Amino acid sequence: MKKATWMRRRTSLFLLVGAIVGVALSFTTYKVSESTAGADFCGSCHTMKPFVSTFHIHVHGGDNEFGYEAKCNDCHLPHDGLAHYLLVKAKASANDMWVETFHNTATIDWPQKLKDGQRFVYDSGCLECHGHLREKTLSNPRAFLPHRIYFSGTTTKTCADCHSNVGHKHLAEYIQK
Repeated sequence: MKKATWMRRRTSLFLLVGAIVGVALSFTTYKVSESTAGADFCGSCHTMKPFVSTFHIHVHGGDNEFGYEAKCNDCHLPHDGLAHYLLVKAKASANDMWVETFHNTATIDWPQKLKDGQRFVYDSGCLECHGHLREKTLSNPRAFLPHRIYFSGTTTKTCADCHSNVGHKHLAEYIQK
């Protein structure tokens, strides 16, 4: 066999194996990401029980006329790019596992964390589902007025700054217990 033919076959085999490995890794990443995205997984940690309970009685948790239920990752991870999404997911997961395993979770000051709750909600997640507000606010004055400074970029407020109870109904009462 000629060297050029052997090199082409070797390169083709290398590309084929690379493509198969790439597809397998992409599929595995997708499946792991999806299986760890919702309340069932997030609620498996003891410290998340109040958050899951208050989520399920909120409109975003399925208590709505359509039965639609958002996933935890829909709000608590950025949706501005796959790499950023996966990086934040990996960091948050590692942090949560570390705290759950090696810290006394009873000492977490949940009311204080709730005051800074907008740090745990990403506007890009809100806009994945509520992006229509940008277009509809002009034709709907009731929706336009409170959102005009947000969409014009003249405020530093986030969605969760104004919608502080979004996603978790009566969360403050649950975490006081």
